[in-house]
Amino acid sequence: MESFLPSFAKVNLFLKVLRKRDDGYHDIVSLVDLISLSDSIRIKETEEDQIVVKRISGEMPEGRENVIYRAVELLKQRFSIKKGIVVEVKKRIPLGAGLGGGSSNAATVIRALNSLWDLKISPSELLEIGKSIGADVPLFLYGKACIIRGVGEKITPVTLPRIWYLIVYPEVEMKSKEVYSRVKIVLTKNGDDIKLKKNFSSLEEVVRILENDLEETVIEMCPKIGEIKDLLTSCGAKGALVTGSGSSVFGCFEDKKSAERAARSMAPYGRVFVACSI
Repeated sequence: MESFLPSFAKVNLFLKVLRKRDDGYHDIVSLVDLISLSDSIRIKETEEDQIVVKRISGEMPEGRENVIYRAVELLKQRFSIKKGIVVEVKKRIPLGAGLGGGSSNAATVIRALNSLWDLKISPSELLEIGKSIGADVPLFLYGKACIIRGVGEKITPVTLPRIWYLIVYPEVEMKSKEVYSRVKIVLTKNGDDIKLKKNFSSLEEVVRILENDLEETVIEMCPKIGEIKDLLTSCGAKGALVTGSGSSVFGCFEDKKSAERAARSMAPYGRVFVACSI
């Protein structure tokens, strides 16, 4: 595969934390949109039975520390593949940003190797493999806007309008484990009492449901993030929210021009990205 494959980011438009599980993960309900901000991944097959993960640009862990490595290793072991793989990454999605970059990378590589090695993995098995690698991997394997439940393995399709986002990354890396360990959980029975629409026809409908149980904790850990959220609204965003476990904040805009205009004002507060629903 000589051409680069896109590996898209995500934003959480709604995120409710239900409870901590015995396995250390948390059950959640989340509405997720996949966006055009992306990394680029190229995969090369080699005769030597080894896994090489390296970055061409940007920042990311290399080798065994990278979730891509673990994804390739799992597939090689599960399907007794003796060939080697070199994975090259042009990294744009920041680390510890709540944008799902690592999980997206793993999903992109899994899909590519399923094709390259002709593994014929069924959709249900694909999601099972993704779940074993990371909680966000199944949603990226699904590849469309969706509602996720459990630890991310229960996926429901959802229809969203095309939304333009301005994402501000404050150059602060948040550790999901630490954020989740601090969050105050308001227990619900099983999440069934949380009803989310499956069809949104306008930006206004989406803005009305923006909510993230992790946001208060993230802002307590880094007050600058709260300032960025307020500034996004003052720059014309119809709604703004911390995505995932932070640290990025996104604003929702009606069109590209409005998002780009706000980006010029927000540039002093971190790295800014203008993106849209894919």
